[in-house]
Amino acid sequence: MDLGSLYTNVIPPLLINGVAKAIKESTAIKVYVCNIMTEPGQTDNYTVSEHINAIIEHCGIGVMDYCIYDTGEIVPEFIKKYNMEGQDLVEQDVDKVKGIKFLQRNLSMIKDKLIRHDPSLVASSIIELICDDLRYQDKQNDPQYLMLSNKLREEKRINKLKKKTEKKGKKIKEGKKDNKVLKSKSKFSSKYSERIASIREADKKAEAKSKQREKKGRTRTKTKKDIKSKETSKKKTPQEIRKEMLKQLENSKLKDKNN
Repeated sequence: MDLGSLYTNVIPPLLINGVAKAIKESTAIKVYVCNIMTEPGQTDNYTVSEHINAIIEHCGIGVMDYCIYDTGEIVPEFIKKYNMEGQDLVEQDVDKVKGIKFLQRNLSMIKDKLIRHDPSLVASSIIELICDDLRYQDKQNDPQYLMLSNKLREEKRINKLKKKTEKKGKKIKEGKKDNKVLKSKSKFSSKYSERIASIREADKKAEAKSKQREKKGRTRTKTKKDIKSKETSKKKTPQEIRKEMLKQLENSKLKDKNN
């Protein structure tokens, strides 16, 4: 039962004689699912503790055992839209309340551009509480426990599938994954992916080494050619050698005359 909705929208029935008393005297687990957003003109600036205190003030102590409040992330654009209408997120000041057990759950969803409680997540949270209570009473073989436990498992499986499909849908829209990537990998590729990656790295390294060797070979051939060209440039022509010999002879004749 969402007492938050009952309090904010249908407060008179809760004040009818006998209703609050019947809830308090019931041996069933009493769960309050707190509002996600405040209501303008009714619960302006209300926190979690203020919601609970208002219900207790009208109905008395013992009207709830548990309080489930939302901790899911909501897109800021939707919150801004609510802010424009005088609404805001309910502040989670759970440390101010005593005598009630709190459960944090991701319960929010966007439906028709409005922030709402996800009914399947709310139901699974309450079923989980009941199963824990029955387990505490050693009633694991109780038909009610078995039925609810199976229901909870099925709900979790469905929620997982929903999340997966939502994630895939978002990735396709954003263009992060094409059809080839979305296809499931083969057993061979998943098993030997690391080995394949290491082989590719080794091939790249070998290719880089061969390129370096080629470059070194080219530089060596260039240096040899340069040396040869220098050597050839140093070699004298026959005419130059003849001129030098003649000069030497002339010098030697001049010396003889002087003597």
